[in-house]
Amino acid sequence: MAGSRLTDGFNRTPHKLRISVTDRCNMRCIYCMPQKEFSWRPRSEILSYEEITRLAKIFVGLGIEKIRVTGGEPLVRPQIETLISSLGKIEGLKKLSLTTNGLLLGEKVDLLKDAGLRSVNVSLDTLNQDRFKAITGIDGFKSVRASLEDAKDAGFEVKINTVVMRGHNESEIEDFAKLALNEGFTVRFIEFMPLDGSRIWDPSAVVPKHEMIERITRNVAELEPQNNNPSDPARLYTFKGGKGVVGFIPSMSEPFCSACDRVRLTSDGKFLTCLFEQPTYDVKALLRGGKLDKEIEAYIAECYRMKPEGVVGIIRSKNLNAGLNKMNTIGG
Repeated sequence: MAGSRLTDGFNRTPHKLRISVTDRCNMRCIYCMPQKEFSWRPRSEILSYEEITRLAKIFVGLGIEKIRVTGGEPLVRPQIETLISSLGKIEGLKKLSLTTNGLLLGEKVDLLKDAGLRSVNVSLDTLNQDRFKAITGIDGFKSVRASLEDAKDAGFEVKINTVVMRGHNESEIEDFAKLALNEGFTVRFIEFMPLDGSRIWDPSAVVPKHEMIERITRNVAELEPQNNNPSDPARLYTFKGGKGVVGFIPSMSEPFCSACDRVRLTSDGKFLTCLFEQPTYDVKALLRGGKLDKEIEAYIAECYRMKPEGVVGIIRSKNLNAGLNKMNTIGG
């Protein structure tokens, strides 16, 4: 079966794999982590780097072309650069990237670059130091801001992911747009999704794409759409004249489920075909049960055929509620 393509009941084929390497994080962002006491997954349940690499090779053999390493916060896992190096050597993999909150990125930049990483997405939801502490629970804004410069100076492709929440940070939409216009970072605005461990999501807190574009056009500069790949979650725009890039991920106002080409592997070895999927498929049990690669491939293909329509179906059925899933456990 190696080299075959996966196809679901909606005729979608995955090309991108998100791999969560840990559910642990050194921040407590209000839209992601549970705010009450909770327990991390036991280390014995977490996939080893060797297990992750083996599964990644299987997925690439099934048609995956791009892998993004996520968490929790992936840089809190010791020697993450070892995994990056192993993944980067997989034959047939076209791109490897990492999503981080940036808190440890500055001290890890050189190690990650030496391991072969060239692309990072940094989650940053405010440019105000006090608001940063209110959103993340820690006083780390200066470290994260410096890490952006460190990564850019090291030659990384740097994207900033900004979750926009009405009542929290929507007043900074223009400031982030100016950051993209003036400093060369690609800023991607993400609509607030019901994937929060604290269950604070509410439809009224969603700032839709069209509202963000209108504000940027009115207060910063006119935007011109790029030629976007329908399967990419972000709809990219340049400022008039071609300088600076901003993107919008309109998961709530303009769901892009029909073109979805992403699947996910959690840190404890569960396979998810959809970000909003409740059932998970245990590939770790197959790994540790001594199954052959071809048997794991067949299981993955069987599971992927059952991929649900996506959040668009949940919206249509009026079952969109807070806490549909927990982002820190499944990866972004």
